[in-house]
Amino acid sequence: MESQEKLLYSELTARIRRTLEPVAHDSFLFYEDTIHLLDPEIAPQSKVLDAGCGRGTITAWLAEKGCDVVAIDSSEERIEHTRQHLSEKRLTSHAKLEVSHLPDLFPEDHFDVILDCFSWWHISDWGRLYNLSRKNLKPQGKLIILDTVYGWKTTVDFRQQMRERWQTAMPTYNESRNMLIKRDFRLLKSDSIQQGYVKYLDALYQKILELEKEGLGDFDPNELKETKQMWNWFREAAHNEELVATFLVAELTLSS
Repeated sequence: MESQEKLLYSELTARIRRTLEPVAHDSFLFYEDTIHLLDPEIAPQSKVLDAGCGRGTITAWLAEKGCDVVAIDSSEERIEHTRQHLSEKRLTSHAKLEVSHLPDLFPEDHFDVILDCFSWWHISDWGRLYNLSRKNLKPQGKLIILDTVYGWKTTVDFRQQMRERWQTAMPTYNESRNMLIKRDFRLLKSDSIQQGYVKYLDALYQKILELEKEGLGDFDPNELKETKQMWNWFREAAHNEELVATFLVAELTLSS
C-alpha cells in the first residue's frame, strides 16, 4: 500500500505541475515581487545560469536586462515553452537553453550569477547543488535563491509527508545557511518573503477553484479534485509556517 501511495503522489505531482504551470505563468502572480528582489542583485551583461527556468518568464526578463543567459530545466516541455516565450519577445539569441536536471554541464568559474527561482524545493540534495554552484561560479560570484524551505514550525511528521507526497527533502532555513557557509559562501542578504508567497499560493488556489467550477477542457475532473486537495495541503502548510519562502543572496568568497 505504501509503495502504491508513493506512486500515486509521484504521478499526481507531475499532473499538478502540468496543470498549475500555465495558470501561474499566465497570471504572472508574484512576478513583480520577484523582479523587485532580483533587479538590484544582477548587473546587466552578467553571465547568468537560470537553474530551473520553468516556462521562461525570468529567463526572458534576464535577457531583456542585457544578461548573457544559460537556462536549464529537467523538462523538455518547459524548455520548449521557454524557447517559444523567448521567440515571441525576439530574445532567442540572448539565451542558451539546455535540458538538464542539475547545473553540472559547465566549466569551473563560468558564471557571475546562479539563480534558483522556486525550482530547487523539489530536489533532495541541496548540498550537491551548492557544491556545483561553488564550482561553476566565478570568484565573488553570486548564488541567488528564491525558494521554499522547511519553516520554524516544521515537524518530523510533516517532513515525512513531504517526502511521500512530493519526493523532496529540502533543508530548513538554518540548514541551508550553514551549508552555504561551509562551502565558502558569505551571506549578503537573507529575507523572508512569506507574506507575498502566501498571497501567491492563495491566489493560485482560487484559480484551481475557478477551473473546477468552469471546467478545464478534457482534463479529468477527478484529477482536478486531487490537484485541489493536494495544493490546499501545500497552501495550508505555508499559512502554518511549516513551509517558508526565503530570499538568500550569497557571494562566493574564493579569490581568483
